[in-house]
Amino acid sequence: MNAPLSVGITLIVAFVSGLATWKQDPATPVTAGIARAARGFLDSLPPALRSSAQRALDDPELTRWNFVPGRYPGVEIGALDAPQRAKAHELLRAMLSVRGYEKTMAIVALENVLRDLATEQGQDGSHRDPDRYSLLVCGEPEALGTWCARFQGHHVSLRIAVQKGQITAHTPQFLGSHPHEQRSGPTAPRRILGAEEDLARAFLLLLDETQLARAVISKDAPADVLLGPGKDPQSLGERRGLPWSQLNETQRGVLWRLVEEYARVWRGELAEAELARIKGDQLDALSFAWAGGFERGQGHYYRIHGVHFAIEYDNTQNNANHVHTLWRDFEHDFGGDALRTHLEQQHGRK
Repeated sequence: MNAPLSVGITLIVAFVSGLATWKQDPATPVTAGIARAARGFLDSLPPALRSSAQRALDDPELTRWNFVPGRYPGVEIGALDAPQRAKAHELLRAMLSVRGYEKTMAIVALENVLRDLATEQGQDGSHRDPDRYSLLVCGEPEALGTWCARFQGHHVSLRIAVQKGQITAHTPQFLGSHPHEQRSGPTAPRRILGAEEDLARAFLLLLDETQLARAVISKDAPADVLLGPGKDPQSLGERRGLPWSQLNETQRGVLWRLVEEYARVWRGELAEAELARIKGDQLDALSFAWAGGFERGQGHYYRIHGVHFAIEYDNTQNNANHVHTLWRDFEHDFGGDALRTHLEQQHGRK
């Protein structure tokens, strides 16, 4: 590792030493603002809707997630009137960056595209419904409280977990897009998750033959991300592919920009804290692995595998026009040890 990067990482490690996962203090505007938005959303609901939107912190739904079309616990957007929807979106904007919010809402809107495509093909597309995305809050959202919020539906599963006013997790984090490349309709042409593809391809183009040979772990891409619902995030095994330590500065810059693309789904302060954590946790061991074809239209997959996390991208379904992206944290999924300890001590839940 070169001297400037080493010095920078040393400073980051010193800064976060002794703190919890996220570097903000419990009473900062970050968590207080998110808690205020969550409370405002819940308070806008009549009792019947609030009972759907909020569950106890020890509810089993806290550690469940999925991304297939369906109906999920929480209150569906379609059940809300205009003021209540506005409050729901205030909560999402408090959690997400501008870009993250735009991506999420564009993915939700793709349900209209999929419904139209199904109808054109003589199929029932009624389950393709942008109103079927659900918001769920577990626990009592308070600035110094312990609680979680989740937004989930087809191709979206986003959450934050807060422990005593500190955000301890944002994973599992899933965003998908079908079609990946929208080639018809009023918003075409568009690729909602295009940067996630383009940056990876740009990185590959910077590799020499030896590096590329190490980065490619299979000529065939897996049919989906490997760490989907029900999978232990540790099940990937040892890191494979091309390690950070064997990259030059230009290559590192592009790969880091790709990591940022995933982290910056979240509002700036949260993204910066997670990126600092990655830089301070054996960055030289981080690896990039690719599987599948190199040409557009060929099924392909990649993952960025660090000491405590893995990011996955898969585009193999529907003639390689259907993307799944996923971030799993080996230590802090669903709030990690801090939230588990709280549930065991305060709620008697294992």
